[in-house]
Amino acid sequence: MNRGAAALHRLSIALIGALCVVIAVAVVLTRFAVDPVSRWVSRIDTDAVADTTGATWFTAVIAAVVLVALYWAWRLIRTTVAPHRPDVLTLPDSGPEGTLTVPLQEVARAVEEKLSSQTVLRQVRVQAVDDRGAKIVRIVVEARPERSYDEIIAILADPIESLREAFAGTDVHVQAMVHFDRLEK
Repeated sequence: MNRGAAALHRLSIALIGALCVVIAVAVVLTRFAVDPVSRWVSRIDTDAVADTTGATWFTAVIAAVVLVALYWAWRLIRTTVAPHRPDVLTLPDSGPEGTLTVPLQEVARAVEEKLSSQTVLRQVRVQAVDDRGAKIVRIVVEARPERSYDEIIAILADPIESLREAFAGTDVHVQAMVHFDRLEK
């Protein structure tokens, strides 16, 4: 999740949390008949509320609120499910003569192809992601449980070291995760 998505999630939680706290405090203060709140509640005209909810424009307002809530929810789900992918990396050796760029997704695809040829690994997935502003080449491999961790790391060491050397001096990080299948009993 990138910074914008993380900020959107935090803002959403802050708004929902503040709304829940305000409602809970209002209910408690009303229940214990605390003076200003109980007076405010007693002033509510229930006939006016019934008339407002029966008005034709109220349905349009509710529909607009529902559409905004659906859009907000769609944005939250989309930013969680589909992380932002960095497009290209501008290398630090770029100068006035020209810009050197590398498409990180292509680098990830090449590493995935190289690791997929290893028969020891059951599944390989390599992707370039933007996680809260940090560009990461994430390597995720699955292996059979009879394989040793050292054996898997020996296979991953060369590509990881090559990526670290290639991206030295940039803000690209390399992350590797190893998952082992469960032992069948």
